[in-house]
Amino acid sequence: MKKLALLTAISMLTACGTIGNTIISDQSLQDKAAFALNTTSDKVKISHRNGGIDDIRFVASVGRKSYQCYITTVAGVVSSDAICSGSRSVKQKHNSNCNALLRAAGRC
Repeated sequence: MKKLALLTAISMLTACGTIGNTIISDQSLQDKAAFALNTTSDKVKISHRNGGIDDIRFVASVGRKSYQCYITTVAGVVSSDAICSGSRSVKQKHNSNCNALLRAAGRC
């Protein structure tokens, strides 16, 4: 009986990120990413959402910069603040007007 209860609990917790990915809205992710990136949520665009075992990973774009972010969640009921990486972690489209100076400044 204990093994059945343990297996049931483990299987329910395993799907928390997947369930959370369907429950948590883009607006909520925008708010969390905006706070982490020190901007307002209307400037953040969310793409490439992916629910894991206990997290949701996504790309937050602000202007021309993109950041890899994630939040942890328990079935979408409780979720953490967003943690985002630096802007160079997501490959940007190359600009045909890019020169060595712009490249060194991280603008292309």
